[in-house]
Amino acid sequence: MRAPALLLVVGFIFINGIAQAQTPYERLGQKAMTGGQFSTAADYFEKAYASDRTNMNALWLMGYSSYHAADYKKSIEAFDKLIAMKPTETAAYYYRGKAKMLAASAVKEAKSPERERLLLGAIKDFSSALDLTPTDYKLYQNRGLAYQEYAIYKSQKIDDVYNKTVAINACNASINDFEKVLEESGFRRDIASQIEKSKQLLTNIR
Repeated sequence: MRAPALLLVVGFIFINGIAQAQTPYERLGQKAMTGGQFSTAADYFEKAYASDRTNMNALWLMGYSSYHAADYKKSIEAFDKLIAMKPTETAAYYYRGKAKMLAASAVKEAKSPERERLLLGAIKDFSSALDLTPTDYKLYQNRGLAYQEYAIYKSQKIDDVYNKTVAINACNASINDFEKVLEESGFRRDIASQIEKSKQLLTNIR
């Protein structure tokens, strides 16, 4: 599992056209990633970026390794910088959206505005990625999950959180996204299950 993870990230770098000559810190970071030491790798890539603020390769790898180290805040910050420098980097939106989703799930306070901010940010990131690559159906799947989580959040009957109309709209949006995945890939039990979950949530809200 460790070596394929490294191959995956290297593939993304070259596919998206941001590869450049590696610095010693980047080589150390990739060595750490190969060993599954993602937190250590992120630290090396951060040092590489600190020595050259134009190094998109280091930013990409810092965001990716921080994501796999479950340091979602650091991952989001790295991809923030990368997207500011290269706003057409689809995979950066994807991983930033995923990081926001996971960060939102770690927020335990039911009415936390931070949870709402992260979920809305994830939806926006997946939408931005879809604007760039509208045939990438994993983006529809992940946006569908983000809409579903947002519907759950807004359906809580808590002051300053509950909004029936918003929750219904988010439910419908999640169903639409999941149905797009099924249209493209054929029947998938996991996606069909998510559609049923959103439909049941919709019934409960109404």
